[in-house]
Amino acid sequence: MVSKRLKIKAKSEGTLVLDAQGLSLHVDGDGDEGMRARIEVAQQSGRRVALSALTPLEVRRTGEAAKRLRFLLSRFDVKPVNDAVTDAAAKLLDTSGLDGHACLGDALVVATDALCLPPVLLVTPDKSHIPALCKAAEELPGSPKVKIVNVGRSNAASLAAQVPTERPGLE
Repeated sequence: MVSKRLKIKAKSEGTLVLDAQGLSLHVDGDGDEGMRARIEVAQQSGRRVALSALTPLEVRRTGEAAKRLRFLLSRFDVKPVNDAVTDAAAKLLDTSGLDGHACLGDALVVATDALCLPPVLLVTPDKSHIPALCKAAEELPGSPKVKIVNVGRSNAASLAAQVPTERPGLE
């Protein structure tokens, strides 16, 4: 039997998922201050910070930035692209009606999100394919709703309002 306290804790945790742009905001230079703050808040409040194993391939860097990227990846939950992810991505593409050639990477990222611990927040600037894929993910059995947090260089600080800092029920 699970205690009431553990049930509350499980409900208050979740996953903050970074796509390539979200990771880039954290890697480049000294990192985006808003993105860094949101990741720290997510981690301190018991949320996992995760990304698809494909994401680092999109964010390849050289020199000092490559060292920073390797360090950051050691702190995050890098999800493998396995059969469950590829099967889910295929279903997302079928359900959304999107083209696999053009949207494969996005479908794999959203499929990864759909298999994460809810609630799931996906940090991305994509306003074209990702919303359709997230809507399709809601139709996967047992999949959590994936909430999109739109970011870019100009609005990464808006994450502050979208990633809760409180842990409900643990006051």
